[in-house]
Amino acid sequence: MPNPSFKVTPYVIAEISKRFKIPKSRVENMYKFWGRVVKTMEKQYLAHVIRAMEEELRRLPGHKLFQILCTPISGASGRVPQARYKKGQYFAIYFRPIANEKQLRVELAHELGHLFLLAMSHVYYGVKYDPNTPVEPASSIMGIFTVLEKNEFYHNEAQRFLHGTVDDVLQDFENLHNSGNP
Repeated sequence: MPNPSFKVTPYVIAEISKRFKIPKSRVENMYKFWGRVVKTMEKQYLAHVIRAMEEELRRLPGHKLFQILCTPISGASGRVPQARYKKGQYFAIYFRPIANEKQLRVELAHELGHLFLLAMSHVYYGVKYDPNTPVEPASSIMGIFTVLEKNEFYHNEAQRFLHGTVDDVLQDFENLHNSGNP
């Protein structure tokens, strides 16, 4: 299949329709919906880190439904990003979208460092923080670990998850479908 760019083209839509015996119009509608999902996914900065931290926190007593929320705000005055912590319930980071997404990730990682210190550090290394405990530069240190880990993942680890061609992707899903595990 001649499409090394991995873009969903009319050819790819037609191949999916043919291989999975689904009307082309239905595949096109599904792709339109997927386009909406992708638009929201593009702005999910540090999503893997956030999900992992939520899972760790949910293991702690009193945090069963804990959520980390990242909310873009516009026209904000004062210090941005900033965060609000409600023990056992949520940690909300409010940030101003900026053109330099690399810097935005640094700022969000720093805020996640605050959450680690406030909610998790006493469990993992015995240091207790509360809202009155100074947390600088320790929150930046946790942010540094976050950004370094993500860089390591993108540079060295992510390659093993990539398919070589569009046909490889379609073939893997055909194999799944034909194995009786769709």
